[in-house]
Amino acid sequence: MRFIVFLFTLFLSVAISAQTSKTIQHGGLTRQYKEYVPTSYTGSQQVPLVICLHGLGDNMTNFSGIGMHLLADSAQFITLYPQAVESPFGTAWNSGAGYYGVVLNDGIDDVGFIDALIDSVSAEYNIDPTRVYVCGFSMGGFMSQRLACQLQQRIAAVASVAGTFGAYLNVNPYRPIPVCHFHGTSDTQVNYTGNMYGNDAEVLVDWWVDFNNCDTPAVITALPDIAADGYTVEKYDYENGDANTMVRFYKVNNADHIWMMPGTNDISYTLEIWKFFRMFQNTTQSIEDSELLKVSVFPNPASDKIQVNCFGVVDGEYEILDMNGQKLVGEYFSGSYINANVSELPSGIYVIRVFNETNCSSTKFVIE
Repeated sequence: MRFIVFLFTLFLSVAISAQTSKTIQHGGLTRQYKEYVPTSYTGSQQVPLVICLHGLGDNMTNFSGIGMHLLADSAQFITLYPQAVESPFGTAWNSGAGYYGVVLNDGIDDVGFIDALIDSVSAEYNIDPTRVYVCGFSMGGFMSQRLACQLQQRIAAVASVAGTFGAYLNVNPYRPIPVCHFHGTSDTQVNYTGNMYGNDAEVLVDWWVDFNNCDTPAVITALPDIAADGYTVEKYDYENGDANTMVRFYKVNNADHIWMMPGTNDISYTLEIWKFFRMFQNTTQSIEDSELLKVSVFPNPASDKIQVNCFGVVDGEYEILDMNGQKLVGEYFSGSYINANVSELPSGIYVIRVFNETNCSSTKFVIE
């Protein structure tokens, strides 16, 4: 057992050093993230994107210790670890979690940041738009749940660990989405019951089961108690939800506010999250639909004006972003065509993103 833990630690230290620290501009701020691209990536095929959100006061480097990127080379996906903005209590996501009216960083557009980050990375790599996933721990779990409600058009599935719906979150998703949640029954920071910052663990699960119209009761599996960690794990599967969704819940008896790891614990949260994610694609952007959501730009390269044909996106908004993810132009449009003046933009490569309430597509173009 100690040898397994040693090997995991060794591989983790090597993989952390192989990650790249990057920044994008969003909301007037320079936002940071760590990126890991599989060594075998060539760009010839689309790959999934997994975004991992750290907890309150943590950072992108430390949270990469969950080792999601360790799975990336064999499973062929790109991993991102974004970093939240500083608050009086350390780094904090604008997740909707709060206490007595206090919501940390409530003026920070973190939903827009993750949205822009997906655009920026998709412009650089061949990302499968139907297989973008988000997971998070603690406040990152709260943020994952917010994205499940407010960025559904981009995300295929979410997983939250010790983070639920924030007390000040407007919970109003428009479509079913696969959800996986992990929670320790002895969590002393985000309580299993009596959660001060949002709803309780089982309340969250029941809400998604009802919204997704899943079968009840759950299929319950007691996982093997193989580690001498004092915890036992029960898995609850609520299957056959609308639009091929499900809800999965890991109830970890006696566990506090932790991320369970291989070798030390009965299960690896990281591995279980990926096993859950890989079952799902975004039902609003299926492979067939993605062919209909293509955006074409003419002329390309351009000099002063572009005409954009929006196949599958009617009456919405468009944004032009630079390769750092900074939004330079943002306008509403009617119909399925856009005529945009780009004469004031310097020469370079840009991304135009077109979206409405249900669909989203983007493409690159060049200004000479």
